[in-house]
Amino acid sequence: MQCRHQTAHTLFGQVPASLSPSWTMPHTSPTPRAVPWWVERAETLLASKDVRTLDLGALWELFERCSFVQENVEPDLLLIDVRERPELQALWKSFEARAHSVTEALDEAGEDVAQQLRTGDLAPALFRERWERLGFTEAAGRASTAADDWLEGLLRISRVTTGQNRPPFGQVNMASRAQRISDFLSITSPGQHDTIYDLGCGNGKFAITVAASCSAQVKGVEYGQTYVESARRNGERFALRNLEFIHSDVRDVDLSDGTAFYLFFPFWGEVAHAVARTLGDIARARDITVYASGPRHDYGEHFLEQVSQGALCLAPQRQDFADVMVLRSAAFS
Repeated sequence: MQCRHQTAHTLFGQVPASLSPSWTMPHTSPTPRAVPWWVERAETLLASKDVRTLDLGALWELFERCSFVQENVEPDLLLIDVRERPELQALWKSFEARAHSVTEALDEAGEDVAQQLRTGDLAPALFRERWERLGFTEAAGRASTAADDWLEGLLRISRVTTGQNRPPFGQVNMASRAQRISDFLSITSPGQHDTIYDLGCGNGKFAITVAASCSAQVKGVEYGQTYVESARRNGERFALRNLEFIHSDVRDVDLSDGTAFYLFFPFWGEVAHAVARTLGDIARARDITVYASGPRHDYGEHFLEQVSQGALCLAPQRQDFADVMVLRSAAFS
């Protein structure tokens, strides 16, 4: 869909003096500009449900839709729209008020959950049940699920973040889907004696969700400073004592205390090769589980190399998670 604010331009040519009056073009009014693209969206958002009746996930969906309009309407072109169609000024003001009320309601709903986490009223098992029971069915016309909307609304984390410069062999930050996080928890069944590493954790959706959903120690490792700062702020907001974020090149981190490792295609090439080799070495010494999601070429192939060398063994592929490799220590399987 075209996102940029569009304008219609009318071109007027001059009639050559050599033409006789009978050939002169008749005077016509300029072609009216098309109705701005944002008008229909604003009207739809104004007609949406009362924010007081919406839960955290529904508020996040509404917040993202409002943000899309605000971020893609160019101020200079908005002035032109209002000058040509004065009635749009009232519509825009009403829309801005609506967006503000959505933001306030989202903040309040998120703070309520955060308070429950800080006080311990929302224990890990209850927190996990709360987001999992919302379901993983993708909404029509949206690449999201009710569980994802709830978690991302709580964390105020967008699905894709492109503002941070990527290091060599690094990927664009993409927040893990809720169904994948649930699958990881089901496969690993982490407890208080486990240490989980989220390698290339980005803004921390996976790490924070897992730390709030179980008693294991969770450590997110991320090279991008902006991501780490954002993740740490969220971790402090929820007062999760079993959560830590490490700002470092993953190759420089001691991973030897880990029992489970999560990777959502965070890097490729030499970095992926080095990490797979490190995890292979750990697997020879102790029982670990590696949950690696991503393409086989130049990513998965490095983990499969550790399988061929006898360090890891690969669990059977599952239809719902065809891009996921679940690997375990071969010596302990």
